[in-house]
Amino acid sequence: MQRLPTGAAAGATSPEPGPVGEVRAHVALVPMLRLGPYVGHEIGLLSGAPAREITEAGLRAKLSPPILALPWRSWAFIGVGYARAYEPSHRLEGSGDFVPGKAGGFLETRAGLGLGYRLDRTWELFAELGARFGLLFAGSMYDPRGCGCGEPYQGKDSFALSLSLGLSLYR
Repeated sequence: MQRLPTGAAAGATSPEPGPVGEVRAHVALVPMLRLGPYVGHEIGLLSGAPAREITEAGLRAKLSPPILALPWRSWAFIGVGYARAYEPSHRLEGSGDFVPGKAGGFLETRAGLGLGYRLDRTWELFAELGARFGLLFAGSMYDPRGCGCGEPYQGKDSFALSLSLGLSLYR
């Protein structure tokens, strides 16, 4: 996952791509439309600062029209959920000033495309390319006035790109 924050102060560290783990479940509402919950956890790496951790949960819809011949499948997805972000307390490099832990939350929407290869009746390998959009930010982590401790404001988690690779179980 690569988060691209908006509104960051001059001198703020740029985030680096970080790992994400996610579990999803869905049920077929009609043959091409599935709906279900997801829960995930992400580690947002920052050079010179502790990693931001974001835990999220929500609902996701998946539309999979029969465009490709079996065993291939393709789909589009959209979703909405709540994300809770946390940055642990730490000391600034150089000055050694103490920065207290910060937390915040936001509404996150997601959309993307997927491609899967059905291995047999129960297993499928897949890849998804997705985008996430953060809205309605709250909490100390997203307050541009910051803690007054000399750390530049990191910005809001307004946009992210992801490439997911995984294995699906069908029951």
